[in-house]
Amino acid sequence: MTDHTPTGAWLDHEDRPYFRHRPKLIGPVITMTLDGDHLLWSDGKSTLTLPLADIRQVRLTFRPANLHTRRYCAEITPRAGRKLWMSNVSWRGMVELEAHDGAYTGFLRRLMPAVAKAAPKTLFIAGEPLWRYGLIGLTTLGLVFSVIWLAIPALANRNWGLIGILALLGGYAIWQMSLWLTKNRPGLFDPGQPPKALLPSGVTPPQA
Repeated sequence: MTDHTPTGAWLDHEDRPYFRHRPKLIGPVITMTLDGDHLLWSDGKSTLTLPLADIRQVRLTFRPANLHTRRYCAEITPRAGRKLWMSNVSWRGMVELEAHDGAYTGFLRRLMPAVAKAAPKTLFIAGEPLWRYGLIGLTTLGLVFSVIWLAIPALANRNWGLIGILALLGGYAIWQMSLWLTKNRPGLFDPGQPPKALLPSGVTPPQA
């Protein structure tokens, strides 16, 4: 299985675009294959065949994790049955993650136009639901005011230790949450022109 496409998507021995990752530390490797007008899902033991025409919604999100701050996810919701999802990040060991940025982006750039062609009424959604986005926004605002409230007396008393902690921990948390808010703005998008903020850039080595 090698990578031959300009988009970076992996191709199997039948020249079908596919993506493979291990979404959980303890769990199987998941493979998704675009086979004409069907999406094939396999965990090595069982296989699911989903007609593209039965896909109701595709959502792209940015969801950083503890061990990888550049984690992107795609959720594929059929009209009936369970939701499928994929991420650019794959577990490789107990504390090791690897990113398949180019292959993830390349596969989605092939999959989404195919879904739109097979099911014109499919919704292509960017970011998180509005309620979650608003909740994180309020939390971020509260954190900013909390850091300012603690920093003012610390500066007045020249408590450099506390100021350093606030700058390091508070600043990092605010930066991460602001990045999440910037990338996950709710909205709809054209499947032929997905938002760059929700697709990682990079090159993934070909699969053996």
